[in-house]
Amino acid sequence: MEIYCGSVSESLTGKEVTLSGWCRYIRDHGGKIFVDLADKKGISQVVFDGSLIEKAKSLGREDVIRITGIVRERDEETVDNTNPTGKLEILASELNIINKSETPPFEITEEKERFLAGEEIRLKYRYLDLRRSEMIKNIEFRDGITKTARKFFWDNDFLELETPTLIKDTYETGARPFLVPSRIRKGSFYSLPQSPQIYKQLIMVSGLDKYFQVARAFRDEDQREDRQPEFTQIDFEVSFKDEKYIKDLVESLVKKIFTEVLKEKIKTPFVRIRYDDAVRKYGSDKPDLRYGYEVKDITEILQKSGYNIIKRELSSGGRAKAICFKADYNKNGKITRDFMLSVVDYAKVNGLKGLTWLFVEDKHLKSIPESIAQSLNSVENEIISSLDADSGDVIVFAADLDEQLIFEVMGRIRKLIGDKIGKFSSKFSFLWVVDFPLFEADKITKKLKPAHNPFTAPSEEDIGLLETKPEEVRGRQFDLILNGNEVGGGAVRINNADLQLKIFDMIGIKKKEALDTFGFLIEALRYGAPEDCGFAIGLDRFVTVLAGKQSIRDFILFPKTKSFDSPIDGSPTKIDSERLAEDYGLATKNPQ
Repeated sequence: MEIYCGSVSESLTGKEVTLSGWCRYIRDHGGKIFVDLADKKGISQVVFDGSLIEKAKSLGREDVIRITGIVRERDEETVDNTNPTGKLEILASELNIINKSETPPFEITEEKERFLAGEEIRLKYRYLDLRRSEMIKNIEFRDGITKTARKFFWDNDFLELETPTLIKDTYETGARPFLVPSRIRKGSFYSLPQSPQIYKQLIMVSGLDKYFQVARAFRDEDQREDRQPEFTQIDFEVSFKDEKYIKDLVESLVKKIFTEVLKEKIKTPFVRIRYDDAVRKYGSDKPDLRYGYEVKDITEILQKSGYNIIKRELSSGGRAKAICFKADYNKNGKITRDFMLSVVDYAKVNGLKGLTWLFVEDKHLKSIPESIAQSLNSVENEIISSLDADSGDVIVFAADLDEQLIFEVMGRIRKLIGDKIGKFSSKFSFLWVVDFPLFEADKITKKLKPAHNPFTAPSEEDIGLLETKPEEVRGRQFDLILNGNEVGGGAVRINNADLQLKIFDMIGIKKKEALDTFGFLIEALRYGAPEDCGFAIGLDRFVTVLAGKQSIRDFILFPKTKSFDSPIDGSPTKIDSERLAEDYGLATKNPQ
């Protein structure tokens, strides 16, 4: 009977089995050799003695072998209760060495204190890193979610369709795309899709009213922590439906994933919060609601204080915002003076000129140095009362002329400190953020740009404001937030050609340019485009958060580094200038 190493069970005791795998650990006990044989399902101990001893002595770590033998119980003193197969072993009668292995560049082990390899070397030898059970579980977890999602959409009458990978460059619509030169049409380029956006809208025009795919997307973004230039979306689109249908469908999908993959229950419907309220209360359009810690305005209180540094900012028209954290200051060992000083530095790096922190002790404000708290003596009770503060709580506040900047930075600080405290009301917190602005103004040029993308339909109630107050127009956009992470986003699309051209014009894409770039979409919208809306879940991030991990790289087979390099194959690489010229008609100014 041929089985996985991790499938050896007591029901097989006394039976002959065949196992194939990698020699993870080898122990020579003189008259016997013990090998921990590993595969994707687990590890089983194999015992070699008698005539197999000499052959077994040639085995090295990560050699690939196949053995046949009898399953038996281990001696009581050798039982390994940490291993599901730890009560059993296989006494080998046959040994076939399939392939020898060179000494691995790092130890393939689950023991964290011994696993010293850095991420760079793990990514270079990713095929070895993936042999670890932790990594195998990550990949299987992701696969389970993908399978569940696929079946969910099939059961709901969706067609799994594929949109093109080589498409027209539409640089104006979002992040910088990757370009692919054409050898047949020299000097011309394809673009890799940033999302299936336009093509799934064309699918709706075609009458295939329910589409989904597990789609690959590509963005040539600047280096950012925990981003990848290529990523995966669970993407879907429907016709003749509205936002409520999409939200209900997504909630049903998430509920199914929790039931079948995580074996947990999740409460629906998810909380809904307007964009303006999210920013005003939590300083973020993707707030983590596992804790409270709301942003409060204390401008009027501080205006009456003796804290002159802040008062000067307020006298010029600035606003002051504060957050009170249930931190158990100096008790839980997490929120310390050094940590709070690092938070102050973080605020400065993010553009906030000054951040003040205090703690509450015996119903009084305390600070380091004491002079800050002393300058607030006259308003101490008002501050404590307005923030509902108690002993052990930590208060942070800041003032600035740019209220939006205060919200943005205080929102990041809220998450930084909130996560550090770790007092979560629940393991998972889902919410919908709705009523996003359709446009946002560039801070420098003041020109309008899409808050999400230029294909999002304006709220029907606000269409009349497009001409007069475009900054007040709400888009029919909605984001799904999980534990402070945006894991999905959707919208109702523009299905009218003239309205689409108007939106392009408002963001600076004139009609000729719009038709040159998006003419195929505009033309399609003139042939009876239905009502159309859809959604995409960022699979990499979604899986990572559900698993309670930090890095999306742990759930991608062959990820890039933080600088978007690929250690496993050395890409990106330079291409010979003669090849570029001959095959693609591309000349380089400096081939050196």
